[in-house]
Amino acid sequence: MTAATTTPRPAAEVAARIRFSGLYAQAERFYTRQLDLTRAADTAGLAATFAPGSTPAGPDPSPGSRYWIGKLEVHPDEEATLRTRCSILSRAAAAGPGSLRVMVVEDVLTRFGDDWLVTDRRVLRDTPL
Repeated sequence: MTAATTTPRPAAEVAARIRFSGLYAQAERFYTRQLDLTRAADTAGLAATFAPGSTPAGPDPSPGSRYWIGKLEVHPDEEATLRTRCSILSRAAAAGPGSLRVMVVEDVLTRFGDDWLVTDRRVLRDTPL
């Protein structure tokens, strides 16, 4: 039997992967919090996830509705900036025709202190299914 051999990765590559996974987890937490605020119809809390001067956009806040985020892409741009793209699926509390929607957004998230805020959001798609 021969032992499997592995090629060690350079320390810089390992550090970059660790850094990216941390940033990805932070982006996931940001969107989870944003959708929790949307679900609770906390418009003030939701607006606070957008930087001053930016225009809040996203699914309409509605208690009892369900929201799911998927296909999250995270691209670190600068030290304190992430470019993201994700799909947001929402289902209205009163299920019926048109109660399922898909929205695709591209955001620029910028770190402010210990938190991220949306400094720019583009809604690429907002379609009832």
